[in-house]
Amino acid sequence: MKYTDLINLKDNQGATLKNYKEVNYKTGYQVATEGKETRNSKMAIHYIKEYNGNCGIWKSNGVYYIDKSHRESKLNTALKIAKDCSQQSILKWNDKSLIWC
Repeated sequence: MKYTDLINLKDNQGATLKNYKEVNYKTGYQVATEGKETRNSKMAIHYIKEYNGNCGIWKSNGVYYIDKSHRESKLNTALKIAKDCSQQSILKWNDKSLIWC
């Protein structure tokens, strides 16, 4: 995913990045440990760089949400991490649904 793609995200559109490249997994759970938000696309890119390109990004109502995240294979582990890090949800990769904590 190019930075120009990130700047032009549509409302409720996003991506998961690993080493600055968009990834999609067939199994497991994506869990965030911390996050940042901004209305400024240049700051969103700055935050992606802060997380070394290992993060999730999405845009909603003009706000970019950037979460430092990683993939876990087991649901109970992902939920524990999410709860410990005060996250609202995790992503279930096989159908890209959210599991609320």
